[in-house]
Amino acid sequence: MNSRVLIVSAAGASFLGGALLIVACTQSPQPERQADPDGTVVTLPPEGDQTPPVVAGFPVPKAMTHSATSPSSVPASPDAERALGELQKVCQTHGGDPENPWAIAHGLLAFGSEMTLSNGEPAVDYLYTRYAEVSEIQGQRLIAFPKERGGVEIEPHTDLVLKAITESGLAPDREVLVGGETFTLADHWEHSLRTSFLNKTSGESSYTTPNDMPWGVQALAAWGTPQKTQWKAFEGTEMDLDDLVKFQAHVLTQESTFMYQAMLAGADFEKNRQGVFNYTCGGAHMVQGSILPVAAGYGNTQDREKMAAQGALLAYRYPVEMGIYEQARKQAPSQAMVLYVQQLKFVGHWLESVHKLVATGIYSPSALDQQIMAQAVGDLITTTAALKQLGALDNAAKIRESNNQLYLDIVGDSCHAVRGLELALGKSEVHW
Repeated sequence: MNSRVLIVSAAGASFLGGALLIVACTQSPQPERQADPDGTVVTLPPEGDQTPPVVAGFPVPKAMTHSATSPSSVPASPDAERALGELQKVCQTHGGDPENPWAIAHGLLAFGSEMTLSNGEPAVDYLYTRYAEVSEIQGQRLIAFPKERGGVEIEPHTDLVLKAITESGLAPDREVLVGGETFTLADHWEHSLRTSFLNKTSGESSYTTPNDMPWGVQALAAWGTPQKTQWKAFEGTEMDLDDLVKFQAHVLTQESTFMYQAMLAGADFEKNRQGVFNYTCGGAHMVQGSILPVAAGYGNTQDREKMAAQGALLAYRYPVEMGIYEQARKQAPSQAMVLYVQQLKFVGHWLESVHKLVATGIYSPSALDQQIMAQAVGDLITTTAALKQLGALDNAAKIRESNNQLYLDIVGDSCHAVRGLELALGKSEVHW
């Protein structure tokens, strides 16, 4: 087992105003599941040190009961529809590739559960039939996705597929075929639950770092029941999903410290891979992976306040980060395509995050916030137009030959931008 020591910064401890626990987090082996290594800095939260007793039996997944469009959506325009069409074309072309399961999961985010692949197969059914595997856990025949197979990346982040499946609004009783057997999506959820754990005493976890957690926490909370999603993981740790949600909200708050301090001081900040900028997509997945669980009733009042504070932080972040991208393009015009792709990543994920916060009622935007939200739609339109002019959208396959990471960013971030833009235009719902 590989041991990973997680250390707290003095600034984080001071901002949270309490004694924080420094632990050594050890990745434990688990059947059919792995997580990508990362060097994230974090501590266990001070609250909730006592794990509630596990209830009798095993949690039963339930379909989500809430859905809403954003009350702060903006009217569609010809330019917005044109940008949406260009981004959708990228997602359909590459997210619809039967040989790219990672991209298919992103396509589901953009198009929902009715998405069809280029081979004519329904995306959901094909994804499970082709790439899922049967895995027996604690005497139960369940299903899961491997991290990769034969060099083909499937789940670089734990539960990436299940997160996309649940966010698309599907119910746990939906049937799928895996290895010639009929299962339900509930069998996928149960496998993820049984193999998810964080031992607060030893620091051992199924997640290598908190950066690997958001997809799984969101997916488990989507079909779970607050205060009742308690289980014993396959290696013996007694778990309560509330604890994972509280931990994640705490980490997000701690890693946002430097921006909260800058916001309160009326100052700007730089992006040097510090705090949340050391997390996937600038911490956007940590934000979104906490929004829906908290909206569903996980965590406590303090966790809801932490997520509401993220709404104010997003509004503050937006003009600062957009200014950083603009300045970077002036300094390195030859890197315009790469920088515009990174801007697409930021704006698309930003729109997703802020409209999820507003749609769930966690955050009520001010008049100024709503102006920024409308500006973000305009910026996404101009960003898409710039990428179209630079050839990034129409030549992604060729770009892949020389720069696979840039290709992955173009595809994945286009799909996130579709989701963000549709939420911003009131064309798509948030489920929780």
